[in-house]
Amino acid sequence: MFVRRVLAGVLVAGLAVPTLAAAPHNRSPKAEAPAAPPPGMGTRVFARADALPELAQTPPSPPPSPGPSLSPGPSGGPSAVPAAELALRARAEFDAHRAGKIDRSHYTPEMNAVITDAQLGRASTELQSLGAVKNFAQVRRITHGATSIYVFRIECENAPVVEETIAWNAAGKVDYLSFGPVR
Repeated sequence: MFVRRVLAGVLVAGLAVPTLAAAPHNRSPKAEAPAAPPPGMGTRVFARADALPELAQTPPSPPPSPGPSLSPGPSGGPSAVPAAELALRARAEFDAHRAGKIDRSHYTPEMNAVITDAQLGRASTELQSLGAVKNFAQVRRITHGATSIYVFRIECENAPVVEETIAWNAAGKVDYLSFGPVR
């Protein structure tokens, strides 16, 4: 008796589904999706000291040659910093966030205010889960006025491949930093 009632309920429910699907639907146009962020401004920002308007992308700097290859300094100003030094500084910040122990003197006051201990802990856990770093390379440089933002691709033992986006102010302090999967 119980089995018959269950089967009858299943049959009735099964017959109701096509009826619901055949019911008239509201065919009004769907609401438009929110506008995409401007180029260079993704939704994967870990921390940002200030808002930047639209950014212009420039091709990545060439790989370092045996001689002293110079690229514009962190502020994009007249000072010149070797490309290898930029990569070392970016890698040091990646390793510090991965360890969960950053030197706050490397950051602007605005960045220090944005990077909370809780955010640092979450970032550290996520970055540690990637495993050992296999490759750390600069893939592009984005310029906006006098500011240069550098993007480094980080390949680790575990997926996903991550990009670190970093910029320094004229004093050499980190003014922008984000980690996120490659899109």
